[in-house]
Amino acid sequence: MESYIELIIQANEKKFTDVERVIAHYFLDGNKELGIQELAQKLSVSNSSITRFCKKIGLANYKELIYLYKYSSKGTKKQTDSSINYVNLNYSLLLNDIIEKLDKEQVKKAALMIDKGRIIHYWGTGYNAFCGEDFQFKFSRLGKIVNVIKDEHSIAMMAHGVQSGDLVIMSSISGDNETILEAIRVVSEKNAKVIVITANEKSPYKKLSEAFCLTSSMGKKDMGGISPQIPVLTVIDILYTEILAMYHEDTIKSWIKSEVILKGK
Repeated sequence: MESYIELIIQANEKKFTDVERVIAHYFLDGNKELGIQELAQKLSVSNSSITRFCKKIGLANYKELIYLYKYSSKGTKKQTDSSINYVNLNYSLLLNDIIEKLDKEQVKKAALMIDKGRIIHYWGTGYNAFCGEDFQFKFSRLGKIVNVIKDEHSIAMMAHGVQSGDLVIMSSISGDNETILEAIRVVSEKNAKVIVITANEKSPYKKLSEAFCLTSSMGKKDMGGISPQIPVLTVIDILYTEILAMYHEDTIKSWIKSEVILKGK
């Protein structure tokens, strides 16, 4: 079984320039980990060439490449628990990326909006709809009424029923759909509050949102082993924890009551 770093390099090999092939072979041959400056000197390439190589294989930077290389070395692939190492590595990379991208102030703002709202419209298509169900389960325990809409045609229709002061949460990794954009524009014009959760930092939804929670997308980093809804679910967990940390008496009482019901006491 090939190591993880070998898989992502080989998956992009056809796109490499001659310089990038030199960099690729250094890692495929299992050579020693070096700092970017040392590697550039050793291979007689520029730092920017190494950075471009990293981005071409779907990584953010050289630091991420070294992290991957360290934990998916040729020794790791011989272990019987390589699948566990693979998932552990990807979860670590994903979580680190989410934490780096999430703006703390936007998280606090979104948490306050959710805390103050009672009726919440959660919009999400595809696997984002599963995230909506998780959101509904979590926040209904805090006394919130959550309406989950799971397809873009229903979202477009239901946007006209949203009232002033309502809260809409739009969950979309791509963050770029014309029908959804129009629906968000409709509710914004009605003075409804909008929270956007997306991996697209240039999403057109951003201008219409009051809180913008930027998350991550595995993209080329993962070969299909990580569930695509994890980046959104992680943001939901963070928002839920942020609200619990506010220690509002009513919030805690609602949570305790739901815990009793769930345990059947």
